[in-house]
Formats: sequence, C-alpha cells, structure tokens
Amino acid sequence: MNYKFTPRQNITYFFSKFVNLFNIFYPIPERKPGISVMIRVKNEEKWIAISLRSLKGFADEVIIVDNDSTDNTMNEILKVKSSLPFPIVLKKDSSPDICQISNKALSLTTHRWIMRWDADFIAYTSGDRNIIKLRKYLLSLNRNNFYVIYPLLINFSYDLFHLRKNKELHSENYIHTFHPLLKYEHKKRFVTLKVPFFFNVKRMLKIYFVHIGFVKPIEQLLERYFRHPWDKKEIRDEYPRMIDFIKAKALKIWNTDRLKDIIQKMFDEQKSFLYKYDREKYGDYPELIKKVLKNQSFRIIYKNGKPYSRSDF
Repeated sequence: MNYKFTPRQNITYFFSKFVNLFNIFYPIPERKPGISVMIRVKNEEKWIAISLRSLKGFADEVIIVDNDSTDNTMNEILKVKSSLPFPIVLKKDSSPDICQISNKALSLTTHRWIMRWDADFIAYTSGDRNIIKLRKYLLSLNRNNFYVIYPLLINFSYDLFHLRKNKELHSENYIHTFHPLLKYEHKKRFVTLKVPFFFNVKRMLKIYFVHIGFVKPIEQLLERYFRHPWDKKEIRDEYPRMIDFIKAKALKIWNTDRLKDIIQKMFDEQKSFLYKYDREKYGDYPELIKKVLKNQSFRIIYKNGKPYSRSDF
C-alpha cells in the first residue's frame, strides 16, 4: 500500500526536525501519563459501541461530546459503558460549529497524549495491527518533546466491501501531545488542528484502524457530503437546518430535492471510482468488523458488471 504525501506535508515534515529544537523554550505541561481519546458524535448509533470496544487496552479515558443526536447513540454508549476498562466523560454541545465542539472536547482531556477519534473508526484488536502496539509506541517517545502524528487508515466507501480509488487510504485524525496553544479552527473547507510550530511531526505508515466512512444511512451520507459547505455562519444563518440547505443545494445542482434521488446522484458521480476490497492487498478486517459482515444492510448493487446503486437507494 502506498500513500502519497503532498508537497506541503513533505515540507512540514522536513522542517519539523529543526524547529523541534525550539521546544526547549516551552515547558512540558503537567498532565497525567497516558492517552485521552476525544470523540465528537452525532447520530452514530450503528457504530459507536463497536468503536468504543475497539479502544480497549489503548485509551486511558474517552471524552465524548454529543452534538444533539436524535437516534439511539446515547443509549448505545450507556449500554457499553460499564463493560469498558476506561472512564467515559460524556458532555453535550448544541453548537452547529464543529470547531467549538472539537475545542470543547480537547479542553476536557487530562492525559499527555490525545487522539481525535471518530465514532465510525474501528481499531484492530489483534494481530500485527493491534492498536495496543500503537499505544506502546506513543508512550515510548521522548517525554521532553512535543509530537503530532497523522496516522493512516483504510476508508470504506458505501459498504464494507468497497473502496474508492485515491480515497482508500487517508489521514483524517490527529494524535498529539498536549499544549495550551493547540486549537481547532476553520481552514477553507475543513476543520484543522492548529499545531504550534515547535511540534515534531511524525509519519506513521502502519495502519491500526479503519474508517467506516460512507457505510451509513442516506441521511448521514447527505450530511457528510454537504457538511463543509453548510458549516459557514452566513450559510447557517440562511439555512439553520442542514436538511433545508441540502434540498436547496440539490435543486440547483440536480433539479431534485427528494433524498433518494439526491443520494443516487451523488453515487453516480463516484461509482466509477469504486472497486472491491482486496484482503490480500489491504489486510484482513478488524476482528470486531468480521462479526458484523454477514448482517450488513448496505450493499452496493451491480449492473452489467459495474457498481450501479446501493440496496437502500
């Protein structure tokens, strides 16, 4: 598996080796040793329990900030909570601003290492990719340095049996040590973590977890697709509800505001890039995913030997 770093990533990585020397002027904050995992969640009832269970042996605490979930996400968290070996701090935040939610979660962490996790990430819990090995690696790094790591993960697309060309591997989360200057902020279309210049940037090519990604119900797929353009104050002022923005935008683009038509149009734009997951190339599934493979409600449908639609569209 090959992942191509962008020129900017290469430059940042190169210069971090030198600017890291400046960290001697910045004292290491006093924090508990170990790893805090922060999760921003909204309507993730299908995967949140498995996601949390996959963190056994890795996390020392999990901070969850719920952004007004309307499904059974909270019930799923509470059901699994007592069986987990780490404490869960559960808070709510109704803000439409993902930066505010992210910074709130960050502020609640108490350990030196922090990993931003999503409720649809599933870690490997056995074999060479066991996430416990990632924990051992993080805790072995020099305690007198600051670090930020951008790990790679396998990204599924529309079901658990397909990937999307050029999107099969990506880096969507952060692992880093704590410093008060860390802050999430909007940068063009995305929300990024502003990292102080003296942090040492580490590359991690080994994969320890996967991203369920687009293996979601229609409403969540639409929210994921339209989240970034809607996540601007002037747009939210005009369309307080994301669903209204989605319908208005789809009418202009595809001349329809029917949800199943919109999602099919989205799928049509991407279906030529979809291809079947190859276990020999990408490795086997995480153990916790293997247990649910046979009961998947989302399956890509083929027509004339090519991806055509999905079972629920």
